[in-house]
Amino acid sequence: MTLVEKISTVVLVVLENRSFDHMLGHLRYEGLMPALDGLEKDLSKYNNPYKGGEYVPFQAHNRQLKSDLPHEWKFVDTQLAWSSVRQLFNMTGFVQAYAECTKTDPEQQADPMGFFTSDKVPITSFLARHFCVCEHWHSPLPASTQPNRTMAFCGASEIFDTPSEPRLIHCNDILFDWLERANVRWRVYHDGLSFFSLYPRAWKYLLGENFRDFEHYFHDMETEPLDSGPQVIIVEPSYEDGPHIGPDHPNDNHPPLAIGWGEDFLRRVYQAATVNPLRWRNTLFVHYYDEHGGFFDHVPPPLIGYTTAGNPAHMFKSLGVRIPAIVASPYIEPGFICTELFDHTSVLQLLAELFTPGRAYSVEVEQRRQQGIRSLSVLVGDKPRTDVPSVPADPIPIEGVLGRGVRLRPTNGMQASFELAASQLIAAHPVEVGQKYPLLAHWKAAVEAERRRIG
Repeated sequence: MTLVEKISTVVLVVLENRSFDHMLGHLRYEGLMPALDGLEKDLSKYNNPYKGGEYVPFQAHNRQLKSDLPHEWKFVDTQLAWSSVRQLFNMTGFVQAYAECTKTDPEQQADPMGFFTSDKVPITSFLARHFCVCEHWHSPLPASTQPNRTMAFCGASEIFDTPSEPRLIHCNDILFDWLERANVRWRVYHDGLSFFSLYPRAWKYLLGENFRDFEHYFHDMETEPLDSGPQVIIVEPSYEDGPHIGPDHPNDNHPPLAIGWGEDFLRRVYQAATVNPLRWRNTLFVHYYDEHGGFFDHVPPPLIGYTTAGNPAHMFKSLGVRIPAIVASPYIEPGFICTELFDHTSVLQLLAELFTPGRAYSVEVEQRRQQGIRSLSVLVGDKPRTDVPSVPADPIPIEGVLGRGVRLRPTNGMQASFELAASQLIAAHPVEVGQKYPLLAHWKAAVEAERRRIG
């Protein structure tokens, strides 16, 4: 069977800001997948020195952190700890970057060094053990959210940072443009304001029928005919940095969130992807993170560089930190550990092989393939499984905060960018936004009323 005969639906779920060792290192540590390049029992070998102290990985609690962790490119440079003598990254600067960012002396169990055991991340651990772990999937750039998500959904990036001031993101082409040109049916399900709102190029799609609220996802997957339903599906969480009002709670796993909200979201996304046996039979379910979010990982990124195309341009000399990535499908055997090198453009390579065979996704994505970054198609086996593993239904303890209301002012660049995107989208398309995103208009009115009250 050809790849096209095996896979007809691709589901993409991209969460926020966690590293491989932080989420999946437990698989080796607990002996669940001993061959995996995760954390070994002797945690002292991963020591991160700082001011004469030694900081090693530790079993973290599922709790709200004190703050976000540093993950802007200058801090990532510190975290990677390049050795000019060894000509490789030592991966020993995570605590130093955290201390420099927070301007504090970290506690012995410093947040960047924490990792979750299987009981804290039951859904992530379940999917890893029943399908495929990609143990060498790195973020495309050693940088923050905005450039890495731009690489993921545009195949190239003009930007290299996430600035402290609000910014909308320019791009010459975005995945939805490519899908439209290739006559591929697609859809985005969003559990809050979509990250794609930050791209003015995507606004015409954001206001169209292809963007639907997450509450429709399960029913659509269960009932929609295969020959008219979407072939590419992106399922977005509710972003911590996005606008929130009413019962909406962020579940993208962005620190300082407790991890349980994201685990439950991932469970619901997998349940919907598998609810229709006919659709699931030819589905590839891809779950990954945009970047590491400042958390420790012990595997040095390969020296595959990239220069952003904007003004100013910025040259990176390597991929980013390793991120958690799991791929599920009937065409993947349980417990499969893939050692191939991937980054987010591996997804775009796969889409081109499926929907424009013989023609690369783009010049930039083809260049990354030539540098050794593989397509996800190498994961797809020859014979389909007949079982559909049932995800654990046990309750997941979640630490939440009640009564926080609307956010009065943005506290970082991502929050400011989301607010800018929401405000400009409402100003440019008030009728359409009111009809399609009524809660967004409610949020805007609530924020403005609160600001007037405070003065």
